[in-house]
Amino acid sequence: MERRRESRLPPVRAGADVNLADPYDASATVADVYVFFRRWRAWSDDVRAQMLHARDLRYGPSADETLDLIVPHTGAPLIVWFHGGYWRRLHKDDNTFVARGFAAHGIATAVVNYGLAPAVPLEEIVAQARRSVAWLREHAKQHGADSSRLVVAGHSAGGHLAAMCAVEAPVSAVATLSGLHDLRPLVRSFVQQYLQLDDARAAALSPSLLAPAAPTTVLARTGSRESEEFQEQGRDFADAWRAHGCEASYASTEDNHFSIVERLVDGSDPLTAQIAELALAAGKRRVKA
Repeated sequence: MERRRESRLPPVRAGADVNLADPYDASATVADVYVFFRRWRAWSDDVRAQMLHARDLRYGPSADETLDLIVPHTGAPLIVWFHGGYWRRLHKDDNTFVARGFAAHGIATAVVNYGLAPAVPLEEIVAQARRSVAWLREHAKQHGADSSRLVVAGHSAGGHLAAMCAVEAPVSAVATLSGLHDLRPLVRSFVQQYLQLDDARAAALSPSLLAPAAPTTVLARTGSRESEEFQEQGRDFADAWRAHGCEASYASTEDNHFSIVERLVDGSDPLTAQIAELALAAGKRRVKA
């Protein structure tokens, strides 16, 4: 039977060092976040029912380290997608819907699952994300995808994981939607109760404070209806990696933290097309070693 991650989610209680008006509490900015989560699961179930895919491919030693691979045609460039959920909830099966929009552009999508906090420390979650990319470089071709044109992408916490993968090894591009790239402010947010970071660990896990393995293309987007702090995360990440020689862009869309990722179900949406173009263009501008 499929595990529902929400049932294992520990309650979040305000502590003395946590701001009760927490600008990083994205769920508090919408009436009912589970409306989005239910819609994502329904869309994802539909994609898995209608599109041919390789299911639950194991990329690492733990039970959580699996991915699904949707390949619309042989030789398709590859987007590696990491779901959000603040590293503590959701599952790859809640985000398969993003593959529909990318497939419309002839792009393969690997939707990655990973272990969750607090059972799994954030350093290990990052290591799992990196193992998934390494596995795909070696094995994606067996399933018809072209791993030489590999874009890492994600939403919220998944944007963080995508960027951390690009810190370890060169990629064709990074796309991060409402991503978290400087974790130091989170030490004083509600997530501290399950991440249990200190300032040094937060800095070491912050892609905005780290250099990419090689200059690449960066697309960072947040919703205009998100907190200023979330928007700063995207702007500052683009600025930081531009200083490392990346071609980096930042913009906001008319979205909240959750509606922004829903754009990817639609192949004709401009945001879907922009991310797709990163993968399609990768063959024309091979990543710099």
